[in-house]
Amino acid sequence: MSSPAGSVSSRPFVVFVTGTGTEIGKTWATAALARILIERGWSVAACKPVQSYDPDETGPVDAAVLAAATGQDPDQICPPERCYPVPLAPPMAARQLDRTCPTIDELAENCRFTAPLDLAFIEGVGGLYSPIAADGHNLDLIERIGPDLVIVVASAILGGIHDTMACTLPLSAYRRAVLLNRFDPGTEIGALNAAWLRDTGLAVATDMAELADIVDTSSRDRSSNQP
Repeated sequence: MSSPAGSVSSRPFVVFVTGTGTEIGKTWATAALARILIERGWSVAACKPVQSYDPDETGPVDAAVLAAATGQDPDQICPPERCYPVPLAPPMAARQLDRTCPTIDELAENCRFTAPLDLAFIEGVGGLYSPIAADGHNLDLIERIGPDLVIVVASAILGGIHDTMACTLPLSAYRRAVLLNRFDPGTEIGALNAAWLRDTGLAVATDMAELADIVDTSSRDRSSNQP
């Protein structure tokens, strides 16, 4: 599949990536999806409007992981003043550092993309209701931005149906897709969970290529519905 025809001349297709909780694999999934779509000929950029992290952990922070996938500078993905080296939700981390955490409106302002693009990823923090700003959580930022697609990264293990439904139901006003991360086709519960969630009407992917196809289809549907 190739880049959506004519999309680089209009606003990008905006995808917000959230999850059912912390450490569910949002950054890994966003970076992997970006690489696949770039290989398919899409122009892609990402934004992590704010991030907090454990400075004692080895490995790159989220913005650096996304930058390695998209070719952007990490500071372009998440400005240094919005990076908090404390392993807490960003507004809590900012408070610990005696710094000011931005508001939802300020974060939304930072989620604008100026270069011609096919696709713009915005990755949240933690789970759907995790605090991301001084005055709100991820769902508030989603409602402020109004993305074309929201991807919920979820678990395929026992309990995954509850967590997925709890995070997708509040997003019913948006086009949604679910990635069952770390899906094992040899495990019965994973296959049963995927089938159950699909029966509810959700678009469910169990691998990155399938998720890329969902993004491709969603983008083309938006293009065909535009005047």
